[in-house]
Amino acid sequence: MLPERIDVDRTLPDEGAIRHALEEFAVREVGPNAAVTRLHRVFYPVFRVTITYEDQRRLPWGASSERVPILLDGLWANNHGSLQQYRDGVTELEPVSTVGYDFGRGREGLGRTVLLDFQVTNDRAASLVPDRLADVRESDRFDESDSTTESFRNRLFETLDLPTDLDPAAVESVADVTRCYLPFWVAEVERPDERDLIGVVREQAEARDGSASHGWLASFVREDTSRLATYAHASIQQWVNVSESAVRADGTDRTTAGGSARPESATTESRSADSSSSPPSTAASSSGPIQPEGVDLEAGTLVDPSPDRSFADVGGMADLESRFRRSVIGPVERPAEYEAYGLDPVSGVLLYGPPGCGKTYIAGAVAGELEYAFLEASPADLASKYMGKPAENVQELFEIARANRPCVLFLDEIDALAGARENDSSTSERQMVNQLLTELENVGDELLVLAATNLIDDVDDAILRTGRFDERIEVPPPDAAARREILDIHLEGRPLATDLDLESLVDASAGYASSDLEYVAAEAARRALRAGDRISTSHLSDALADTDSSVPDWGGAAIGGGKTITQPDGVDLNARSLVTADVNRSFDDVGGMDGLKSRLRETVIEPLEHADRYAEYGLSTTNGVVLHGPPGCGKTYVAGALAGELEYAFLDVSPADLTSKWMGKPAQNVADLFEIARANAPIVCFLDEIDAIAAGRSGSGSGSGGTQNQSQRQMVNQLLAELESLPADVVVLAATNLLTDVDDAVVRSGRFDERLEVGPPDAAARREILAVHLADRPVADGIEWTTVVEHTAGYAASDLALLADNAARRAMSAGDRVRERHLLEAIAETASSIDGWGRGVDQVREESGRTRGRGRRQQSRAAWYD
Repeated sequence: MLPERIDVDRTLPDEGAIRHALEEFAVREVGPNAAVTRLHRVFYPVFRVTITYEDQRRLPWGASSERVPILLDGLWANNHGSLQQYRDGVTELEPVSTVGYDFGRGREGLGRTVLLDFQVTNDRAASLVPDRLADVRESDRFDESDSTTESFRNRLFETLDLPTDLDPAAVESVADVTRCYLPFWVAEVERPDERDLIGVVREQAEARDGSASHGWLASFVREDTSRLATYAHASIQQWVNVSESAVRADGTDRTTAGGSARPESATTESRSADSSSSPPSTAASSSGPIQPEGVDLEAGTLVDPSPDRSFADVGGMADLESRFRRSVIGPVERPAEYEAYGLDPVSGVLLYGPPGCGKTYIAGAVAGELEYAFLEASPADLASKYMGKPAENVQELFEIARANRPCVLFLDEIDALAGARENDSSTSERQMVNQLLTELENVGDELLVLAATNLIDDVDDAILRTGRFDERIEVPPPDAAARREILDIHLEGRPLATDLDLESLVDASAGYASSDLEYVAAEAARRALRAGDRISTSHLSDALADTDSSVPDWGGAAIGGGKTITQPDGVDLNARSLVTADVNRSFDDVGGMDGLKSRLRETVIEPLEHADRYAEYGLSTTNGVVLHGPPGCGKTYVAGALAGELEYAFLDVSPADLTSKWMGKPAQNVADLFEIARANAPIVCFLDEIDAIAAGRSGSGSGSGGTQNQSQRQMVNQLLAELESLPADVVVLAATNLLTDVDDAVVRSGRFDERLEVGPPDAAARREILAVHLADRPVADGIEWTTVVEHTAGYAASDLALLADNAARRAMSAGDRVRERHLLEAIAETASSIDGWGRGVDQVREESGRTRGRGRRQQSRAAWYD
């Protein structure tokens, strides 16, 4: 909400006088065709931070306490050093009313006055100087003569203009943090051969003779001309109309030197007679965020009492809007209808998805639809270096939300606020999570909590359980309709070519975030401006080609062939991090292994591709295959290649994805895993290291480790149940180094019908693997590959990749192409990672008395090395 008054260090001359002086200077210095095309009064936000320190100079009466005011950039844009020149002027501040200023109306453009918003809290501003001085003290403690430390100290003192004799250890406290504004006139001068020539002045004399010393602000605006709009106050719908006599003939405000409106005929009587043009009443003007007593967090900086936003402003995303209306907005708007069915309003919604796709904007739109206040908090608003303060801040945040009900409380980046409470988290972090859990249990009426995260797996499990966040809604990259609307929005008001074709851009931008599309529109505008043309399809296409998606690996984006990844409702495992829609490889990319590939074609691919013919002969498809053999021999790669051959999605999971310290959670994760597989079928589900997931279920489960054994047995039982009920289009591959370590019930026929050995590559395969890893490198002609291949007998595929790297390094050091001698020298230094692997395993088995299948294993492993 727009503040009624702001504190400034000075008032500015009238706009008319400044414009006249600037135009005279522009014509005189730039040329007769120069003109001031835009002129804004800009209020730049600064923190006046006063620190106290003990003056260590030896005076007759001893040390004294001194105070130093420092100006910090309210935009947190690293303009701290440039702001110190205004320090003397902020010792005495002047309150100025915002009534009568033209702050503009949203998309219609900036007004003649621009109020830039503070971007950080007072607490963060107060901590900056003490934290930097603490860094200096910490560096001094290790090495007082360190030149790096001295350089850091000098830069800090120079930037903040600190007294040279100030001892960092003598700083006592931060006595005061005050928000204020520095007003400037920011002008844009147009001349025939150049635009965006920015000038900044504060006085008429500066405008007349060009003596201004505010180049830092001119550069700041010139670097990105959208910065004023980016940081401008969002709540510009509150503006006070004045009578026509308060407006000049040229459309500019008639203001006093201080910038306040001077409506000569806007008397109390005239306002009363015409309510349509009168300013709000005192009550309405003073209505704003409620600040609870005893709360340090500032409601005024966190709460927007009336967010001017709705789903009409959200491009596309019809399914997302429908779900919100059904699950969140409906129970609030029609409580009786939902109560009749025993349905309570949702009190918590977790939004998840890649960054830049509109989670924050959608949260504000929900508040606007409900006509609720909107309270937005980020980790920076709640964090503190003091023990217990973050938990206290969480408590105060909910007090502010309750005081401003009805309210939507939006917790951005909740994974940073409520990460998993592991053993390595600090006491203060655990306290904060515990406090958040407590608050979520007691949300109360007319308070809706929305949270956002990019990584749902990083959020503490207790936060995610039902009763706290009952709804989990994905906000994926925009679909085609949404991308079309987003491009329309960001191209609105810009000069467009008459034959502009956006449909090709919509198709080519699949998988791009909303923020990416905004950047593409701006970049296309810059290209057109440089060329002196209207924005054309080619400008947009070139800008898109030079802009990478900020979420390239997010599975929710449309991928080649229109494939998408589905996150089933109620599933905690993140499908986006586990499933690849298109692995982009096939058996042609697998060097050697002809026997293995042939067997997979016969038992898996052909029955799926010719299901009717196989059914005619009473043969069913093979849903389960176990690949076993030494590590590094390509089991995972072959599994992915099988998915590519079938043109199936690929789900790759390891024990780390399924295990948990919580009782029963591993079994639930297995159930979730197969729920994801079914939702994204057809799919190849690859269970790596299945011996760790489904080890033999021996032991009584009592005594030490009994709970862990019980949880392990539950996981194996759940896996058995899932394998019994697989649909035909879900193929499960598992990998293990030692087949004998896997539970017997898992590897029996009917679950894993095929058990295929993946041994070290044979000679032909080794040659192919080396060719793959040397394909893009400079390789000399005439290499005797037979010799090289013979010397790599017993190497795993991963060993051959390392061998190729080592040979390439040797060739690069010699400034030569990769030659046979480089390969042989690399072989001499590269041992097989599986040399003796079989013998070592057999020794362990013999010592433990487990000799099942020993003779067969010895025979098969001997064959690997033949």
